[in-house]
Amino acid sequence: MPLVSNLPHLKLTGYSNSEPYRFPRIIKIDFPLAQRNRAIHGNRVLQQLNQIKERFEQLQQVELPENIVRDDTIYVEFISEWQLPLNFSSLHSDAQQPKYQVLKIVQETINDQPTQVRYRTLVMLTKGGISHFIKRVTEYIDPSKDISKIDESGNVTEVNPKNNALIANIEVIQLATLREFWSDNPEFPFPLEDEIRWWEVWFRRTSTDDEKLQQVYKNLETIGAQIGVSSITFPEHIVRLVRGSANQLSNSLLLLDNLAELRKPQETADCFMREGIVGRQNWINDLITRTDFAIDDDSVLICLLDSGVNNRHPLITPFLPDDRMFAYNAAWGNHDSWQGEGHGTGMAGLALYGDLTVAFGSTDRIVIRHGLESFKIKQYGVDNDPELYGVITQTACNVPVIAHNGFRRIFCLSITNDGLAFKGRPSSSSGAIDKIAFGDIQHGGLPQLIVISGGNVVIGLHRDYPSLNDITSIHDPAQAYNALSVGTYTRMDHIDPAEWPGWRILAPRGGMSPSNSTSLFWESQWPNKPDIVMEGGNMMTNGNDVSTASSLQLLSTSKRHLDQQLQYFGDTSGAAALTAKMAAEIATAYPQFWPETIRALIVHSADYTTEMLGNRNLSNCSPADKRTLLRRFGYGVPNLNKALYSASNALHLIMERTIQPYQQNGNDTPKYNDYHLYQLPWPADILRNELTEQNVRLKITLSYFIEPNPGNRRYANTFQYHSHSLDFMLIKPAEDLATFKLRVSKASEEEEEQGEAIINREGEIWTLKKNRSRGSVKKDFINTSGADLSTRHVLAVYPQNGWYKTRKKLSKANEQVRYTLIVSIETDEQEVNIYNPIAELIAIPN
Repeated sequence: MPLVSNLPHLKLTGYSNSEPYRFPRIIKIDFPLAQRNRAIHGNRVLQQLNQIKERFEQLQQVELPENIVRDDTIYVEFISEWQLPLNFSSLHSDAQQPKYQVLKIVQETINDQPTQVRYRTLVMLTKGGISHFIKRVTEYIDPSKDISKIDESGNVTEVNPKNNALIANIEVIQLATLREFWSDNPEFPFPLEDEIRWWEVWFRRTSTDDEKLQQVYKNLETIGAQIGVSSITFPEHIVRLVRGSANQLSNSLLLLDNLAELRKPQETADCFMREGIVGRQNWINDLITRTDFAIDDDSVLICLLDSGVNNRHPLITPFLPDDRMFAYNAAWGNHDSWQGEGHGTGMAGLALYGDLTVAFGSTDRIVIRHGLESFKIKQYGVDNDPELYGVITQTACNVPVIAHNGFRRIFCLSITNDGLAFKGRPSSSSGAIDKIAFGDIQHGGLPQLIVISGGNVVIGLHRDYPSLNDITSIHDPAQAYNALSVGTYTRMDHIDPAEWPGWRILAPRGGMSPSNSTSLFWESQWPNKPDIVMEGGNMMTNGNDVSTASSLQLLSTSKRHLDQQLQYFGDTSGAAALTAKMAAEIATAYPQFWPETIRALIVHSADYTTEMLGNRNLSNCSPADKRTLLRRFGYGVPNLNKALYSASNALHLIMERTIQPYQQNGNDTPKYNDYHLYQLPWPADILRNELTEQNVRLKITLSYFIEPNPGNRRYANTFQYHSHSLDFMLIKPAEDLATFKLRVSKASEEEEEQGEAIINREGEIWTLKKNRSRGSVKKDFINTSGADLSTRHVLAVYPQNGWYKTRKKLSKANEQVRYTLIVSIETDEQEVNIYNPIAELIAIPN
């Protein structure tokens, strides 16, 4: 039987059950404690707390200027002993009117040595909070309060001071200053005390938000500070911009109980220099005559969040009418204001046609079924009044939806912020991206797919590549969990030796583009970014210097449509535009698929080039090499044909589901709730009989959007950024169903404060394994024989921890969430058909 291509993917609506997620035992992860002389250590800590109490009472007696309000609070720092953590949960209260609350946790190292570490925890204390900890230390010192452990025979096996886990690892308790609220060290030092500047201020949300914030604003106005007009609201924080000096803020914000963090405001510029060329009008005319403009009121729109677009360009006009052109500031106009040939207009050309070099060089007809929108978020060369970038993005995503409701959209953002994604830490901007993507279904806000460029690396010398790429972080807000973050690779390797004697290509064909930024130096808990890579162009080198060449760039539309017409384009912006085009084409082909599914299909179709793998088989790479791959290239280069179609020898099963990961009964502590058990329709006979010894590839991708809860408390498991986490597990060879279900139940044992879930992976032959576990899109694959795969049709999607479960007071534990699961079987054998039997079984026409 010949190979049959371009078959629709198969969507499953059954074949799964919700199973109660329970586990038979709790794994106790020992909390390491310092060995102390209880009397000496306890009295030293008690003395520090009494000094805090004395200072608190002194401050209460200080007369304040008129209109300044003071809360019953003080801020202190708890600092741990070296090599030991603090008991973070005991430093935090979830009460409606908390007496003590953790605001920020910072991991401090000596000379960046990961083994030389301690923790600095910023805590808000009321007078009652100070008394609470004084009482705990007093009990720690008192031998009559000791806690005894007794074995089954009634014998005392161990005696510990009361509150030992709380007190033993505390080394210092000291008053905090405004400097301790600064979250951007070491990338940005704390500002000078008298420097007037804008601050990004994170306030804790309270039960009386409106009243409390009005008090904050009144204090700030009294001291002459300026308050930004916009705000971003997260589950536990409200973010505003404030202009003033450190001294001014110290004299007002430290009097209030809801200050949480201070950060450097985010700028909205990521400059791109482009050199244009004089285009030939006959190329454009020929392309127009070969293009079918198949767009209507149901078409998918790519909404470009950029510098504006010149929609008078003849290649763009049919797809971008005036009523779909917007700007954050009406005074900017809707046109492309970027220097030179423009930026948003170049994005538009790639989002419609792809690389125009390819389009011009073809004689085939082109059909474009998606349209464009433009929302101008940046005016080139204008220093705007500072705004929260996340607010601008929220507005940019909301206004077009309100103006033209009913369209399905792919949002594409290429204006990024260099140097603000500190080791992967979420920002107000990336948090806003995650919030928009997650949606608010209860209030009509649907989930959205947002494509973001990873941000560029500027290579100045030959020796910079690729070392500078490896140490340059993905730009903010591309660290967002829910975004489809795009980096760059290149296949462009042609330069004219007559024109450039002595020059050669810088990046090898199939390797990392010179513009690609990475997440290699991020902290391990943050997602692998970029998610995928697309063509970003190349550079050339003479062994010392580097330069650009026209043959190593993409070609797109110029804002100067009357004379220049075309421009060279590329880097991570161009890669993001190409990805948005791919996403729109998939969404057009499958109009009912969720945004989570479109993202999953793109990631699922991706693969690594031989050059990325260093001419090795991925299975033979070390765990460190696999981590490097994921944090350089994500899951590789996507393939549009694979994302769009199955084939007779490549079966793709798509499952879109809703799950309730946790549950809370009344005021009880939230617990795990359900997992989903799949027993999939499977071409078992063909795998067992026709592909017995042949290599077959099983590939699984899990995609879901999280609800963000940003804040700089990431070293404590209680304060996760992500609302929930999901993972998948596959039945082992010869494993019976009952054993598999028991193993799934053990996959997410109750996590202790300083521990990770213990997962039994013995006997599994996944390729990426634990390297895939970060973020909200997870993919892995197995290469095995048909005989081995024939019985492995049982798998589970199960929950792991998240703030829905750990932040009890937020009452989100009973939330239901969506996910997409893609399972594919692929073989190189072209005479076998694994698609038709499953299509017939599930009664989907092929």
